[in-house]
Amino acid sequence: MTLFDLSGRVAVITGTSRGIGRELALGFAAAGATVVGCARTHEGAEATAAELRGRGHDTLAVLADVATPEGADAVVTAAVRRYGRLDILVCNAGVNVKKAALDFSPSDFDTVIGGNLRAYFLCAQAAARQFIRQGGGGVIVMNSSNASVAAFEDLTPYCAAKGGIDMLVRGLAAEWGPHGIRVNAFNPGYTKHSMTDEGQAYLDRAEREIAARTPLRRMAEMREMVGPAIFLASDAASFVTGTILLADGGWCAQ
Repeated sequence: MTLFDLSGRVAVITGTSRGIGRELALGFAAAGATVVGCARTHEGAEATAAELRGRGHDTLAVLADVATPEGADAVVTAAVRRYGRLDILVCNAGVNVKKAALDFSPSDFDTVIGGNLRAYFLCAQAAARQFIRQGGGGVIVMNSSNASVAAFEDLTPYCAAKGGIDMLVRGLAAEWGPHGIRVNAFNPGYTKHSMTDEGQAYLDRAEREIAARTPLRRMAEMREMVGPAIFLASDAASFVTGTILLADGGWCAQ
């Protein structure tokens, strides 16, 4: 088996209906994993699952809101019921509200913290319980952000949520390491994805501005997040835990 081969492993990936989550589902399946995807809409989850089946992969789509304990448990339970085990969890689903901090309502704040930090903790907890029941360890990979390291205008609660995820990774890695569970994060920078409602004109202008500020002089393609995630999930990272891997084109290096 090669270091980056995920053959024979069952991977739950949250938020697979679009964006980076969809790319992760396709990439992990191509690397040999059996992917269990989930989303808050049946249509979204099934669309990616149908794409995977069209490429010859066995897969399962689960309708779940992973910001709730019931939803987090449901996707892990569904994976184990269908495939008999769980080997990898990729926490990817997330939400954002872009607004000045003074204009944030308590509900806005709860949405951002709940859809990111709370959801990741609940999914990690559900996966770890299954890993411990099985024995033999497991892997948790979290999609964080370089917003955990650098501040961004009108994104303060999102930055706080992602900073919390980085610290969650460290804490869980320390606590669950004795069980053979590795916990790491990859932290994208500005990426061409669908997590915005501001339209193509905004994206085109933002891309030019971001490219000028980024050492690699461009935004990331969504597929470029697949490699960091597979590395952390694979045997290539067998002695890596508690690590935050920046994948931001050098933004935070300046």
